[in-house]
Amino acid sequence: MSTKFKLQPLYYFGRDVVKDNLHKELKLLKTKTVLLIYGGGSIKKNGLYNEIVGACKKCNVKVIEYPGIEPNPRDINIYRAALIARKNKVDLIIAAGGGSVIDAAKVVGIIATNPQYKNTWDYVLDNSKVKYPSIPLISAVTLAATGSENNDGSVITNAQTKYKMGTATPSATPQICFEDPKFQLTLSKWQTACGIFDIFSHLIEQYFDVNKSFLWTSEYILANMRVVVACAKVLMKNPKDETARANILWTSSMALNSIAKFETSGGDWTTHRLEHAVSGLWDVEHGAGLALITPVYLKYKCSIDKRFQALCLSMGKSVFGTKTLSDFFKSLDNFIKLLGLPTKYTDFKNISKVTPSDIEFLNKHFNYAVKNKNELAKFVFSHIKQ
Repeated sequence: MSTKFKLQPLYYFGRDVVKDNLHKELKLLKTKTVLLIYGGGSIKKNGLYNEIVGACKKCNVKVIEYPGIEPNPRDINIYRAALIARKNKVDLIIAAGGGSVIDAAKVVGIIATNPQYKNTWDYVLDNSKVKYPSIPLISAVTLAATGSENNDGSVITNAQTKYKMGTATPSATPQICFEDPKFQLTLSKWQTACGIFDIFSHLIEQYFDVNKSFLWTSEYILANMRVVVACAKVLMKNPKDETARANILWTSSMALNSIAKFETSGGDWTTHRLEHAVSGLWDVEHGAGLALITPVYLKYKCSIDKRFQALCLSMGKSVFGTKTLSDFFKSLDNFIKLLGLPTKYTDFKNISKVTPSDIEFLNKHFNYAVKNKNELAKFVFSHIKQ
């Protein structure tokens, strides 16, 4: 057995890590101009904005702000930010927010240095034309969810077609990540719950690709699942519990930093690709979409694949203490209900009904994204309750 393995980024974890350390890193990087990318402005409410700007002022670093990154980041908005970065000769990007902000910042960094791309979607469809490395990127995480701070991947939505797809370039991986649990204390229960299920989904999808002869990886995944479930119970009662916040925040990074796919072939990411169609069409929260799809997909796979059955039984026993498939799915449903996440389409406020044309769009989206043609997507989308 031979494995080549590298972990990124450099982590600063704990209270006040931005305030105490960001200025030091800016000096080491000899930063002159920062593009600060963020979303709807929550970083101004939770204090992160002031800490970042304060660190930049301390080092005489010019700050150019680009707010307004959407929860499902749009290609057009990202291209505007890239043009601003290029025009102002930005030498560092700071992504302050959750996974969508970090995803967007990665693509901004690539397009800014690769002018051969005349729009974002061309890059999403074909990253082989990248000639130059990304502008260096630092992330400051405000939502435990995607684990985007660990890797080179981004998921982008086409504003015109509503297609949502992933892309990746190694140089876009953040070099440094700041994780301070205090910035999550202002999150709503809904935001917290969506993030928690995103983490749980990452673990599930990697678990279904484990090499059972390599016990370490499966036990690592299961242990992280148990942490997620335990902390979810605490945070649904008390969102201000900083210890639970810290544990969830670190688990979100550990769930998608390559450790959980050690000695696997990468994972079964079908659920994520199915969900991309849902959030592409209706612009719903990613974690909530995953909660909607996951039980249906797992039940479908268990009906056709004995290996999936065995893995679900094993996961249920380890995480929920169940003994049968039926009890496992009951526990999974109860976990989703505990989080207050949707179990049917119309649980989303902006979905009143689902038409046959909606199902057809979802099916086409999935098969376009995976470059395949089968009935899997249509089956799954048609079996979700309205």
